[in-house]
Amino acid sequence: MDEQTRLIERVFVTQKELKEVPFPLLIKTTTGKEIIPLDSSNKADMILIEKITKSITSYLDISKRTKRRIRGDRINEVGKSIEVEFVQELQRNGLEVNSLGSSGYPDIEIIDHVGRFTYLESKSTSKSWESSFRSFYYNTGKKVKENARHLLIGWRIIEESDKYWIIKGCKLVDLFNLSLKLKAEFNASNNNIYKDSFYEVS
Repeated sequence: MDEQTRLIERVFVTQKELKEVPFPLLIKTTTGKEIIPLDSSNKADMILIEKITKSITSYLDISKRTKRRIRGDRINEVGKSIEVEFVQELQRNGLEVNSLGSSGYPDIEIIDHVGRFTYLESKSTSKSWESSFRSFYYNTGKKVKENARHLLIGWRIIEESDKYWIIKGCKLVDLFNLSLKLKAEFNASNNNIYKDSFYEVS
């Protein structure tokens, strides 16, 4: 058996053996950083959550009052629009917020009133909260630079009319308690697929 074959087999054996991996362990292993759980007895944590939840309430109230509809061909496009607007709402509530850009986890970095870091992932879904549809992915964690709290806000959206979406609700989650499953996959870009085409119509 050649080396490449052994490596391929090892990938799928590893996938089977890993089962569920605690997210804090995954972050620690891939970035060297710690996930700090929210602590209800910690005053700074409670101030942080108060500001985030106040931002959520304000954003949803404005969206409902103005009958805000978000145009998008795909859920990802709608989600990006929501993320941009919500970052502005967080800033209005006294938080220092940076959009981390590019793809991959996490989306947003928050620095609170005492200089602590929190990472916030913003997800939009048209599925039910109980759906088994995979909606959270983690690769390298190259954007994680600090020991921090890791939160996720999920926006529940529905398509009210063709390509126009409204927000129906949201949930805020502490990712300290999340476990992930490994799903090995192999992929190729359009460039790799089509560079050696033997027939083309333009």
